[in-house]
Amino acid sequence: MVIAALSERIPLPATVEDVEALACRKAISFAIELNLQDVVFEVDSEIIYKHLVSDSKCMTAFGHIVEDSHRLATSLRSVSFSHVRRKGNKVADKLAKLAKFLYEPQIWLEDIHSDVSNFVILDRSFLFQ
Repeated sequence: MVIAALSERIPLPATVEDVEALACRKAISFAIELNLQDVVFEVDSEIIYKHLVSDSKCMTAFGHIVEDSHRLATSLRSVSFSHVRRKGNKVADKLAKLAKFLYEPQIWLEDIHSDVSNFVILDRSFLFQ
């Protein structure tokens, strides 16, 4: 199992859904760059999650981003999306907050930023409640 994390500043799009969709597309691209084949993506936006797992075409303003995510995901052997509420995904929240201060993307493989490591423990405890 490979654990990887990416934190990158995204220029401010129009809506929160746009940001969430862009982050998801970036995560898929990141997995492809790492040559991963079997991937589970945790999505905290219920709106984006529903569009990612739907077989219907996404007709929203961010639909082109969701459709691009679907297209990218076809290059992975196995892909699934899991909805994880923000309360149970403090790692992603902390990485997103770190991104505000980054000028270049930060990548961690088999490790994570020291400010985030405590949140990994909290997220794990949330999963087993």
